[in-house]
Amino acid sequence: MAILLNNHGYDNTPWAKALREYLPLLPIYEFPDIPDPEDIQYAVVWEHPHGDLVNYPNLKAVMILGAGTDHIDQDTQLPDVPLVRLLDPDVGNDMAQYACYWTMHFHRQYERYRQQKYNQHWQRHEVTRSVDFTVSVLGLGLIGSFVAQRIAANGYRTLGWNRSQKNIDKVVCHSGDAGLTEVLGSSDVLINCLPLTDQTRHLLDQSALSQLPKGASLINVSRGAIIDDTALIALLESGHIAAAALDAFVVEPLPAQSPYWRLDNVFVTPHTAGATYPKSAARVIADNISRMENGEMPFPIYKHT
Repeated sequence: MAILLNNHGYDNTPWAKALREYLPLLPIYEFPDIPDPEDIQYAVVWEHPHGDLVNYPNLKAVMILGAGTDHIDQDTQLPDVPLVRLLDPDVGNDMAQYACYWTMHFHRQYERYRQQKYNQHWQRHEVTRSVDFTVSVLGLGLIGSFVAQRIAANGYRTLGWNRSQKNIDKVVCHSGDAGLTEVLGSSDVLINCLPLTDQTRHLLDQSALSQLPKGASLINVSRGAIIDDTALIALLESGHIAAAALDAFVVEPLPAQSPYWRLDNVFVTPHTAGATYPKSAARVIADNISRMENGEMPFPIYKHT
């Protein structure tokens, strides 16, 4: 029994080291140097070459090195084994901190004070009470639920939207088309935590984003393609949307010609809202492998369609 490791585009070394700490008895082979495909029972991968995973006849599971699944969704040749997303609590904590930081930045008008500083201008501005300031989270999966709970814990009126109805303590949850309309029209800050699927691609288009109240702000910690960039840029330029903190984009790195670089009311971060830490993530992966070796199911299984 062995592990196939391929964190494509990144250094495999810290992952191999961390996995060996938790699974010292399992050989780890870094793709493409696989001595015997029949030895591979677990694939720990990110952006693995499409069609390759069917080449391991004894494969028991594919452990995705991230919460996102858009790359594996494009693979039309997947083995009939569990696909397991990586949901590291440390990543969830990072993403919740990111969302809270920008929520407070927009709510408390910190950018306005930063600009005043350069002109030695001393002026206070009225701030809405947190309980009267509505923050909405789109997508209430494990990450979105974690973000929504953290926002609510900071005293904000918190709404959530998901395609299927969810129940989260201190979060007013909505679902369906009518629920999305209600959430969009009520948001002072909108946080996108939706996964990228055929149904969510460009979900936040001109029609949807225009439903936000004038002066609302947007935070994106998910995938860039959920947002129609042309629509968002137009609404930012008109002032209908006051500001946006964007961590993910359709093309990464963000091209130099993107209007997002020149807009003063857009804050760009290079896909760092939730860093993946090999040491903590390796423990999650090792726990799932141990669970499967004991006849249990890994968590969370991703249903590829």
